[in-house]
Amino acid sequence: MYFLIDFENVKSTGMRGTEYLLPTDFVLVFYSENAPLMEQRHLLNIQNSGCGFETYKLLVKRKNGLDFYIATKVGELFGANCCNQAVLISNDNGFKSIREFWQECSGTKNQVYIGNCIEHGIIVSGEHSERAARIQSYRKMIDIGNFYAGYQENLRLQQLLQDTFSQTPFANRLKEIEEILKTGTSPKVIYLDSLRRFGRKEGQAIYRILKSCEGLS
Repeated sequence: MYFLIDFENVKSTGMRGTEYLLPTDFVLVFYSENAPLMEQRHLLNIQNSGCGFETYKLLVKRKNGLDFYIATKVGELFGANCCNQAVLISNDNGFKSIREFWQECSGTKNQVYIGNCIEHGIIVSGEHSERAARIQSYRKMIDIGNFYAGYQENLRLQQLLQDTFSQTPFANRLKEIEEILKTGTSPKVIYLDSLRRFGRKEGQAIYRILKSCEGLS
């Protein structure tokens, strides 16, 4: 996927999602003297992803100068058959004209998408991939009160396990024991998972401790 970043417009906020970049992606950043600084984490994410990376600095300050740079680059990429999809990262509504032009000229052959950041661009492009599903999951809205209730329950469970197993040989394996409880749907499932993770002897010992713990009932 080609991401063309109108950096003067979106600044570092538009780079949100660099952690999802793949070696097959290309990131083209268009910037000017008015906005030459980007958060280091995004630059490191780009470097570590192995994706293609280019920058284009506005040579002479003019109104909408970078917009013309980006529009020209889209035409160059499509004309050279480098790609048939381009994601423009900007909050500028003027870029809709680029999308409309290519839709009118080529239909579905060359498609332009517009997002306010990289992760949003992945979503609006309709990409069907593991990273798109992960982004959708993280962007899902959840009730703060319900989340906090679950957060408090996790803290209670962790403290209970620490108190219960602190004087046992399993004190350094509380994360695994916690996982058994969180994924166990019944006493039988918890018992079998204990055996699978710890072996028969230790698994049975852990299950007996869990079964006798009143705070878990």
